[in-house]
Amino acid sequence: MIVAISRFRAAPEDAERLVARFQERARRVDAHEGFLGLEVLRSFERSPELLLVTRWRDKEAMRRYFQSEDFRKAKEASAEQEGATFAIYEVVGT
Repeated sequence: MIVAISRFRAAPEDAERLVARFQERARRVDAHEGFLGLEVLRSFERSPELLLVTRWRDKEAMRRYFQSEDFRKAKEASAEQEGATFAIYEVVGT
């Protein structure tokens, strides 16, 4: 299994709006073969850190999504999240 994590900080005045946007997301990624799930995590800090965690069956499934029109649209919608970091991990134990 592959886990991809996007991490970014939200200004206090933007945090609730961003959380609401994630809760109301279009869910296009859900239909992609090999997609296993998504979680959005928020820290308890005044300027919270948000983590967008997606799980994939394998790197090939994730790669296909990254090349899709759905991903392009999702990326455009999240362009305001400057300073975001992105990392990909392989699950090697549970």
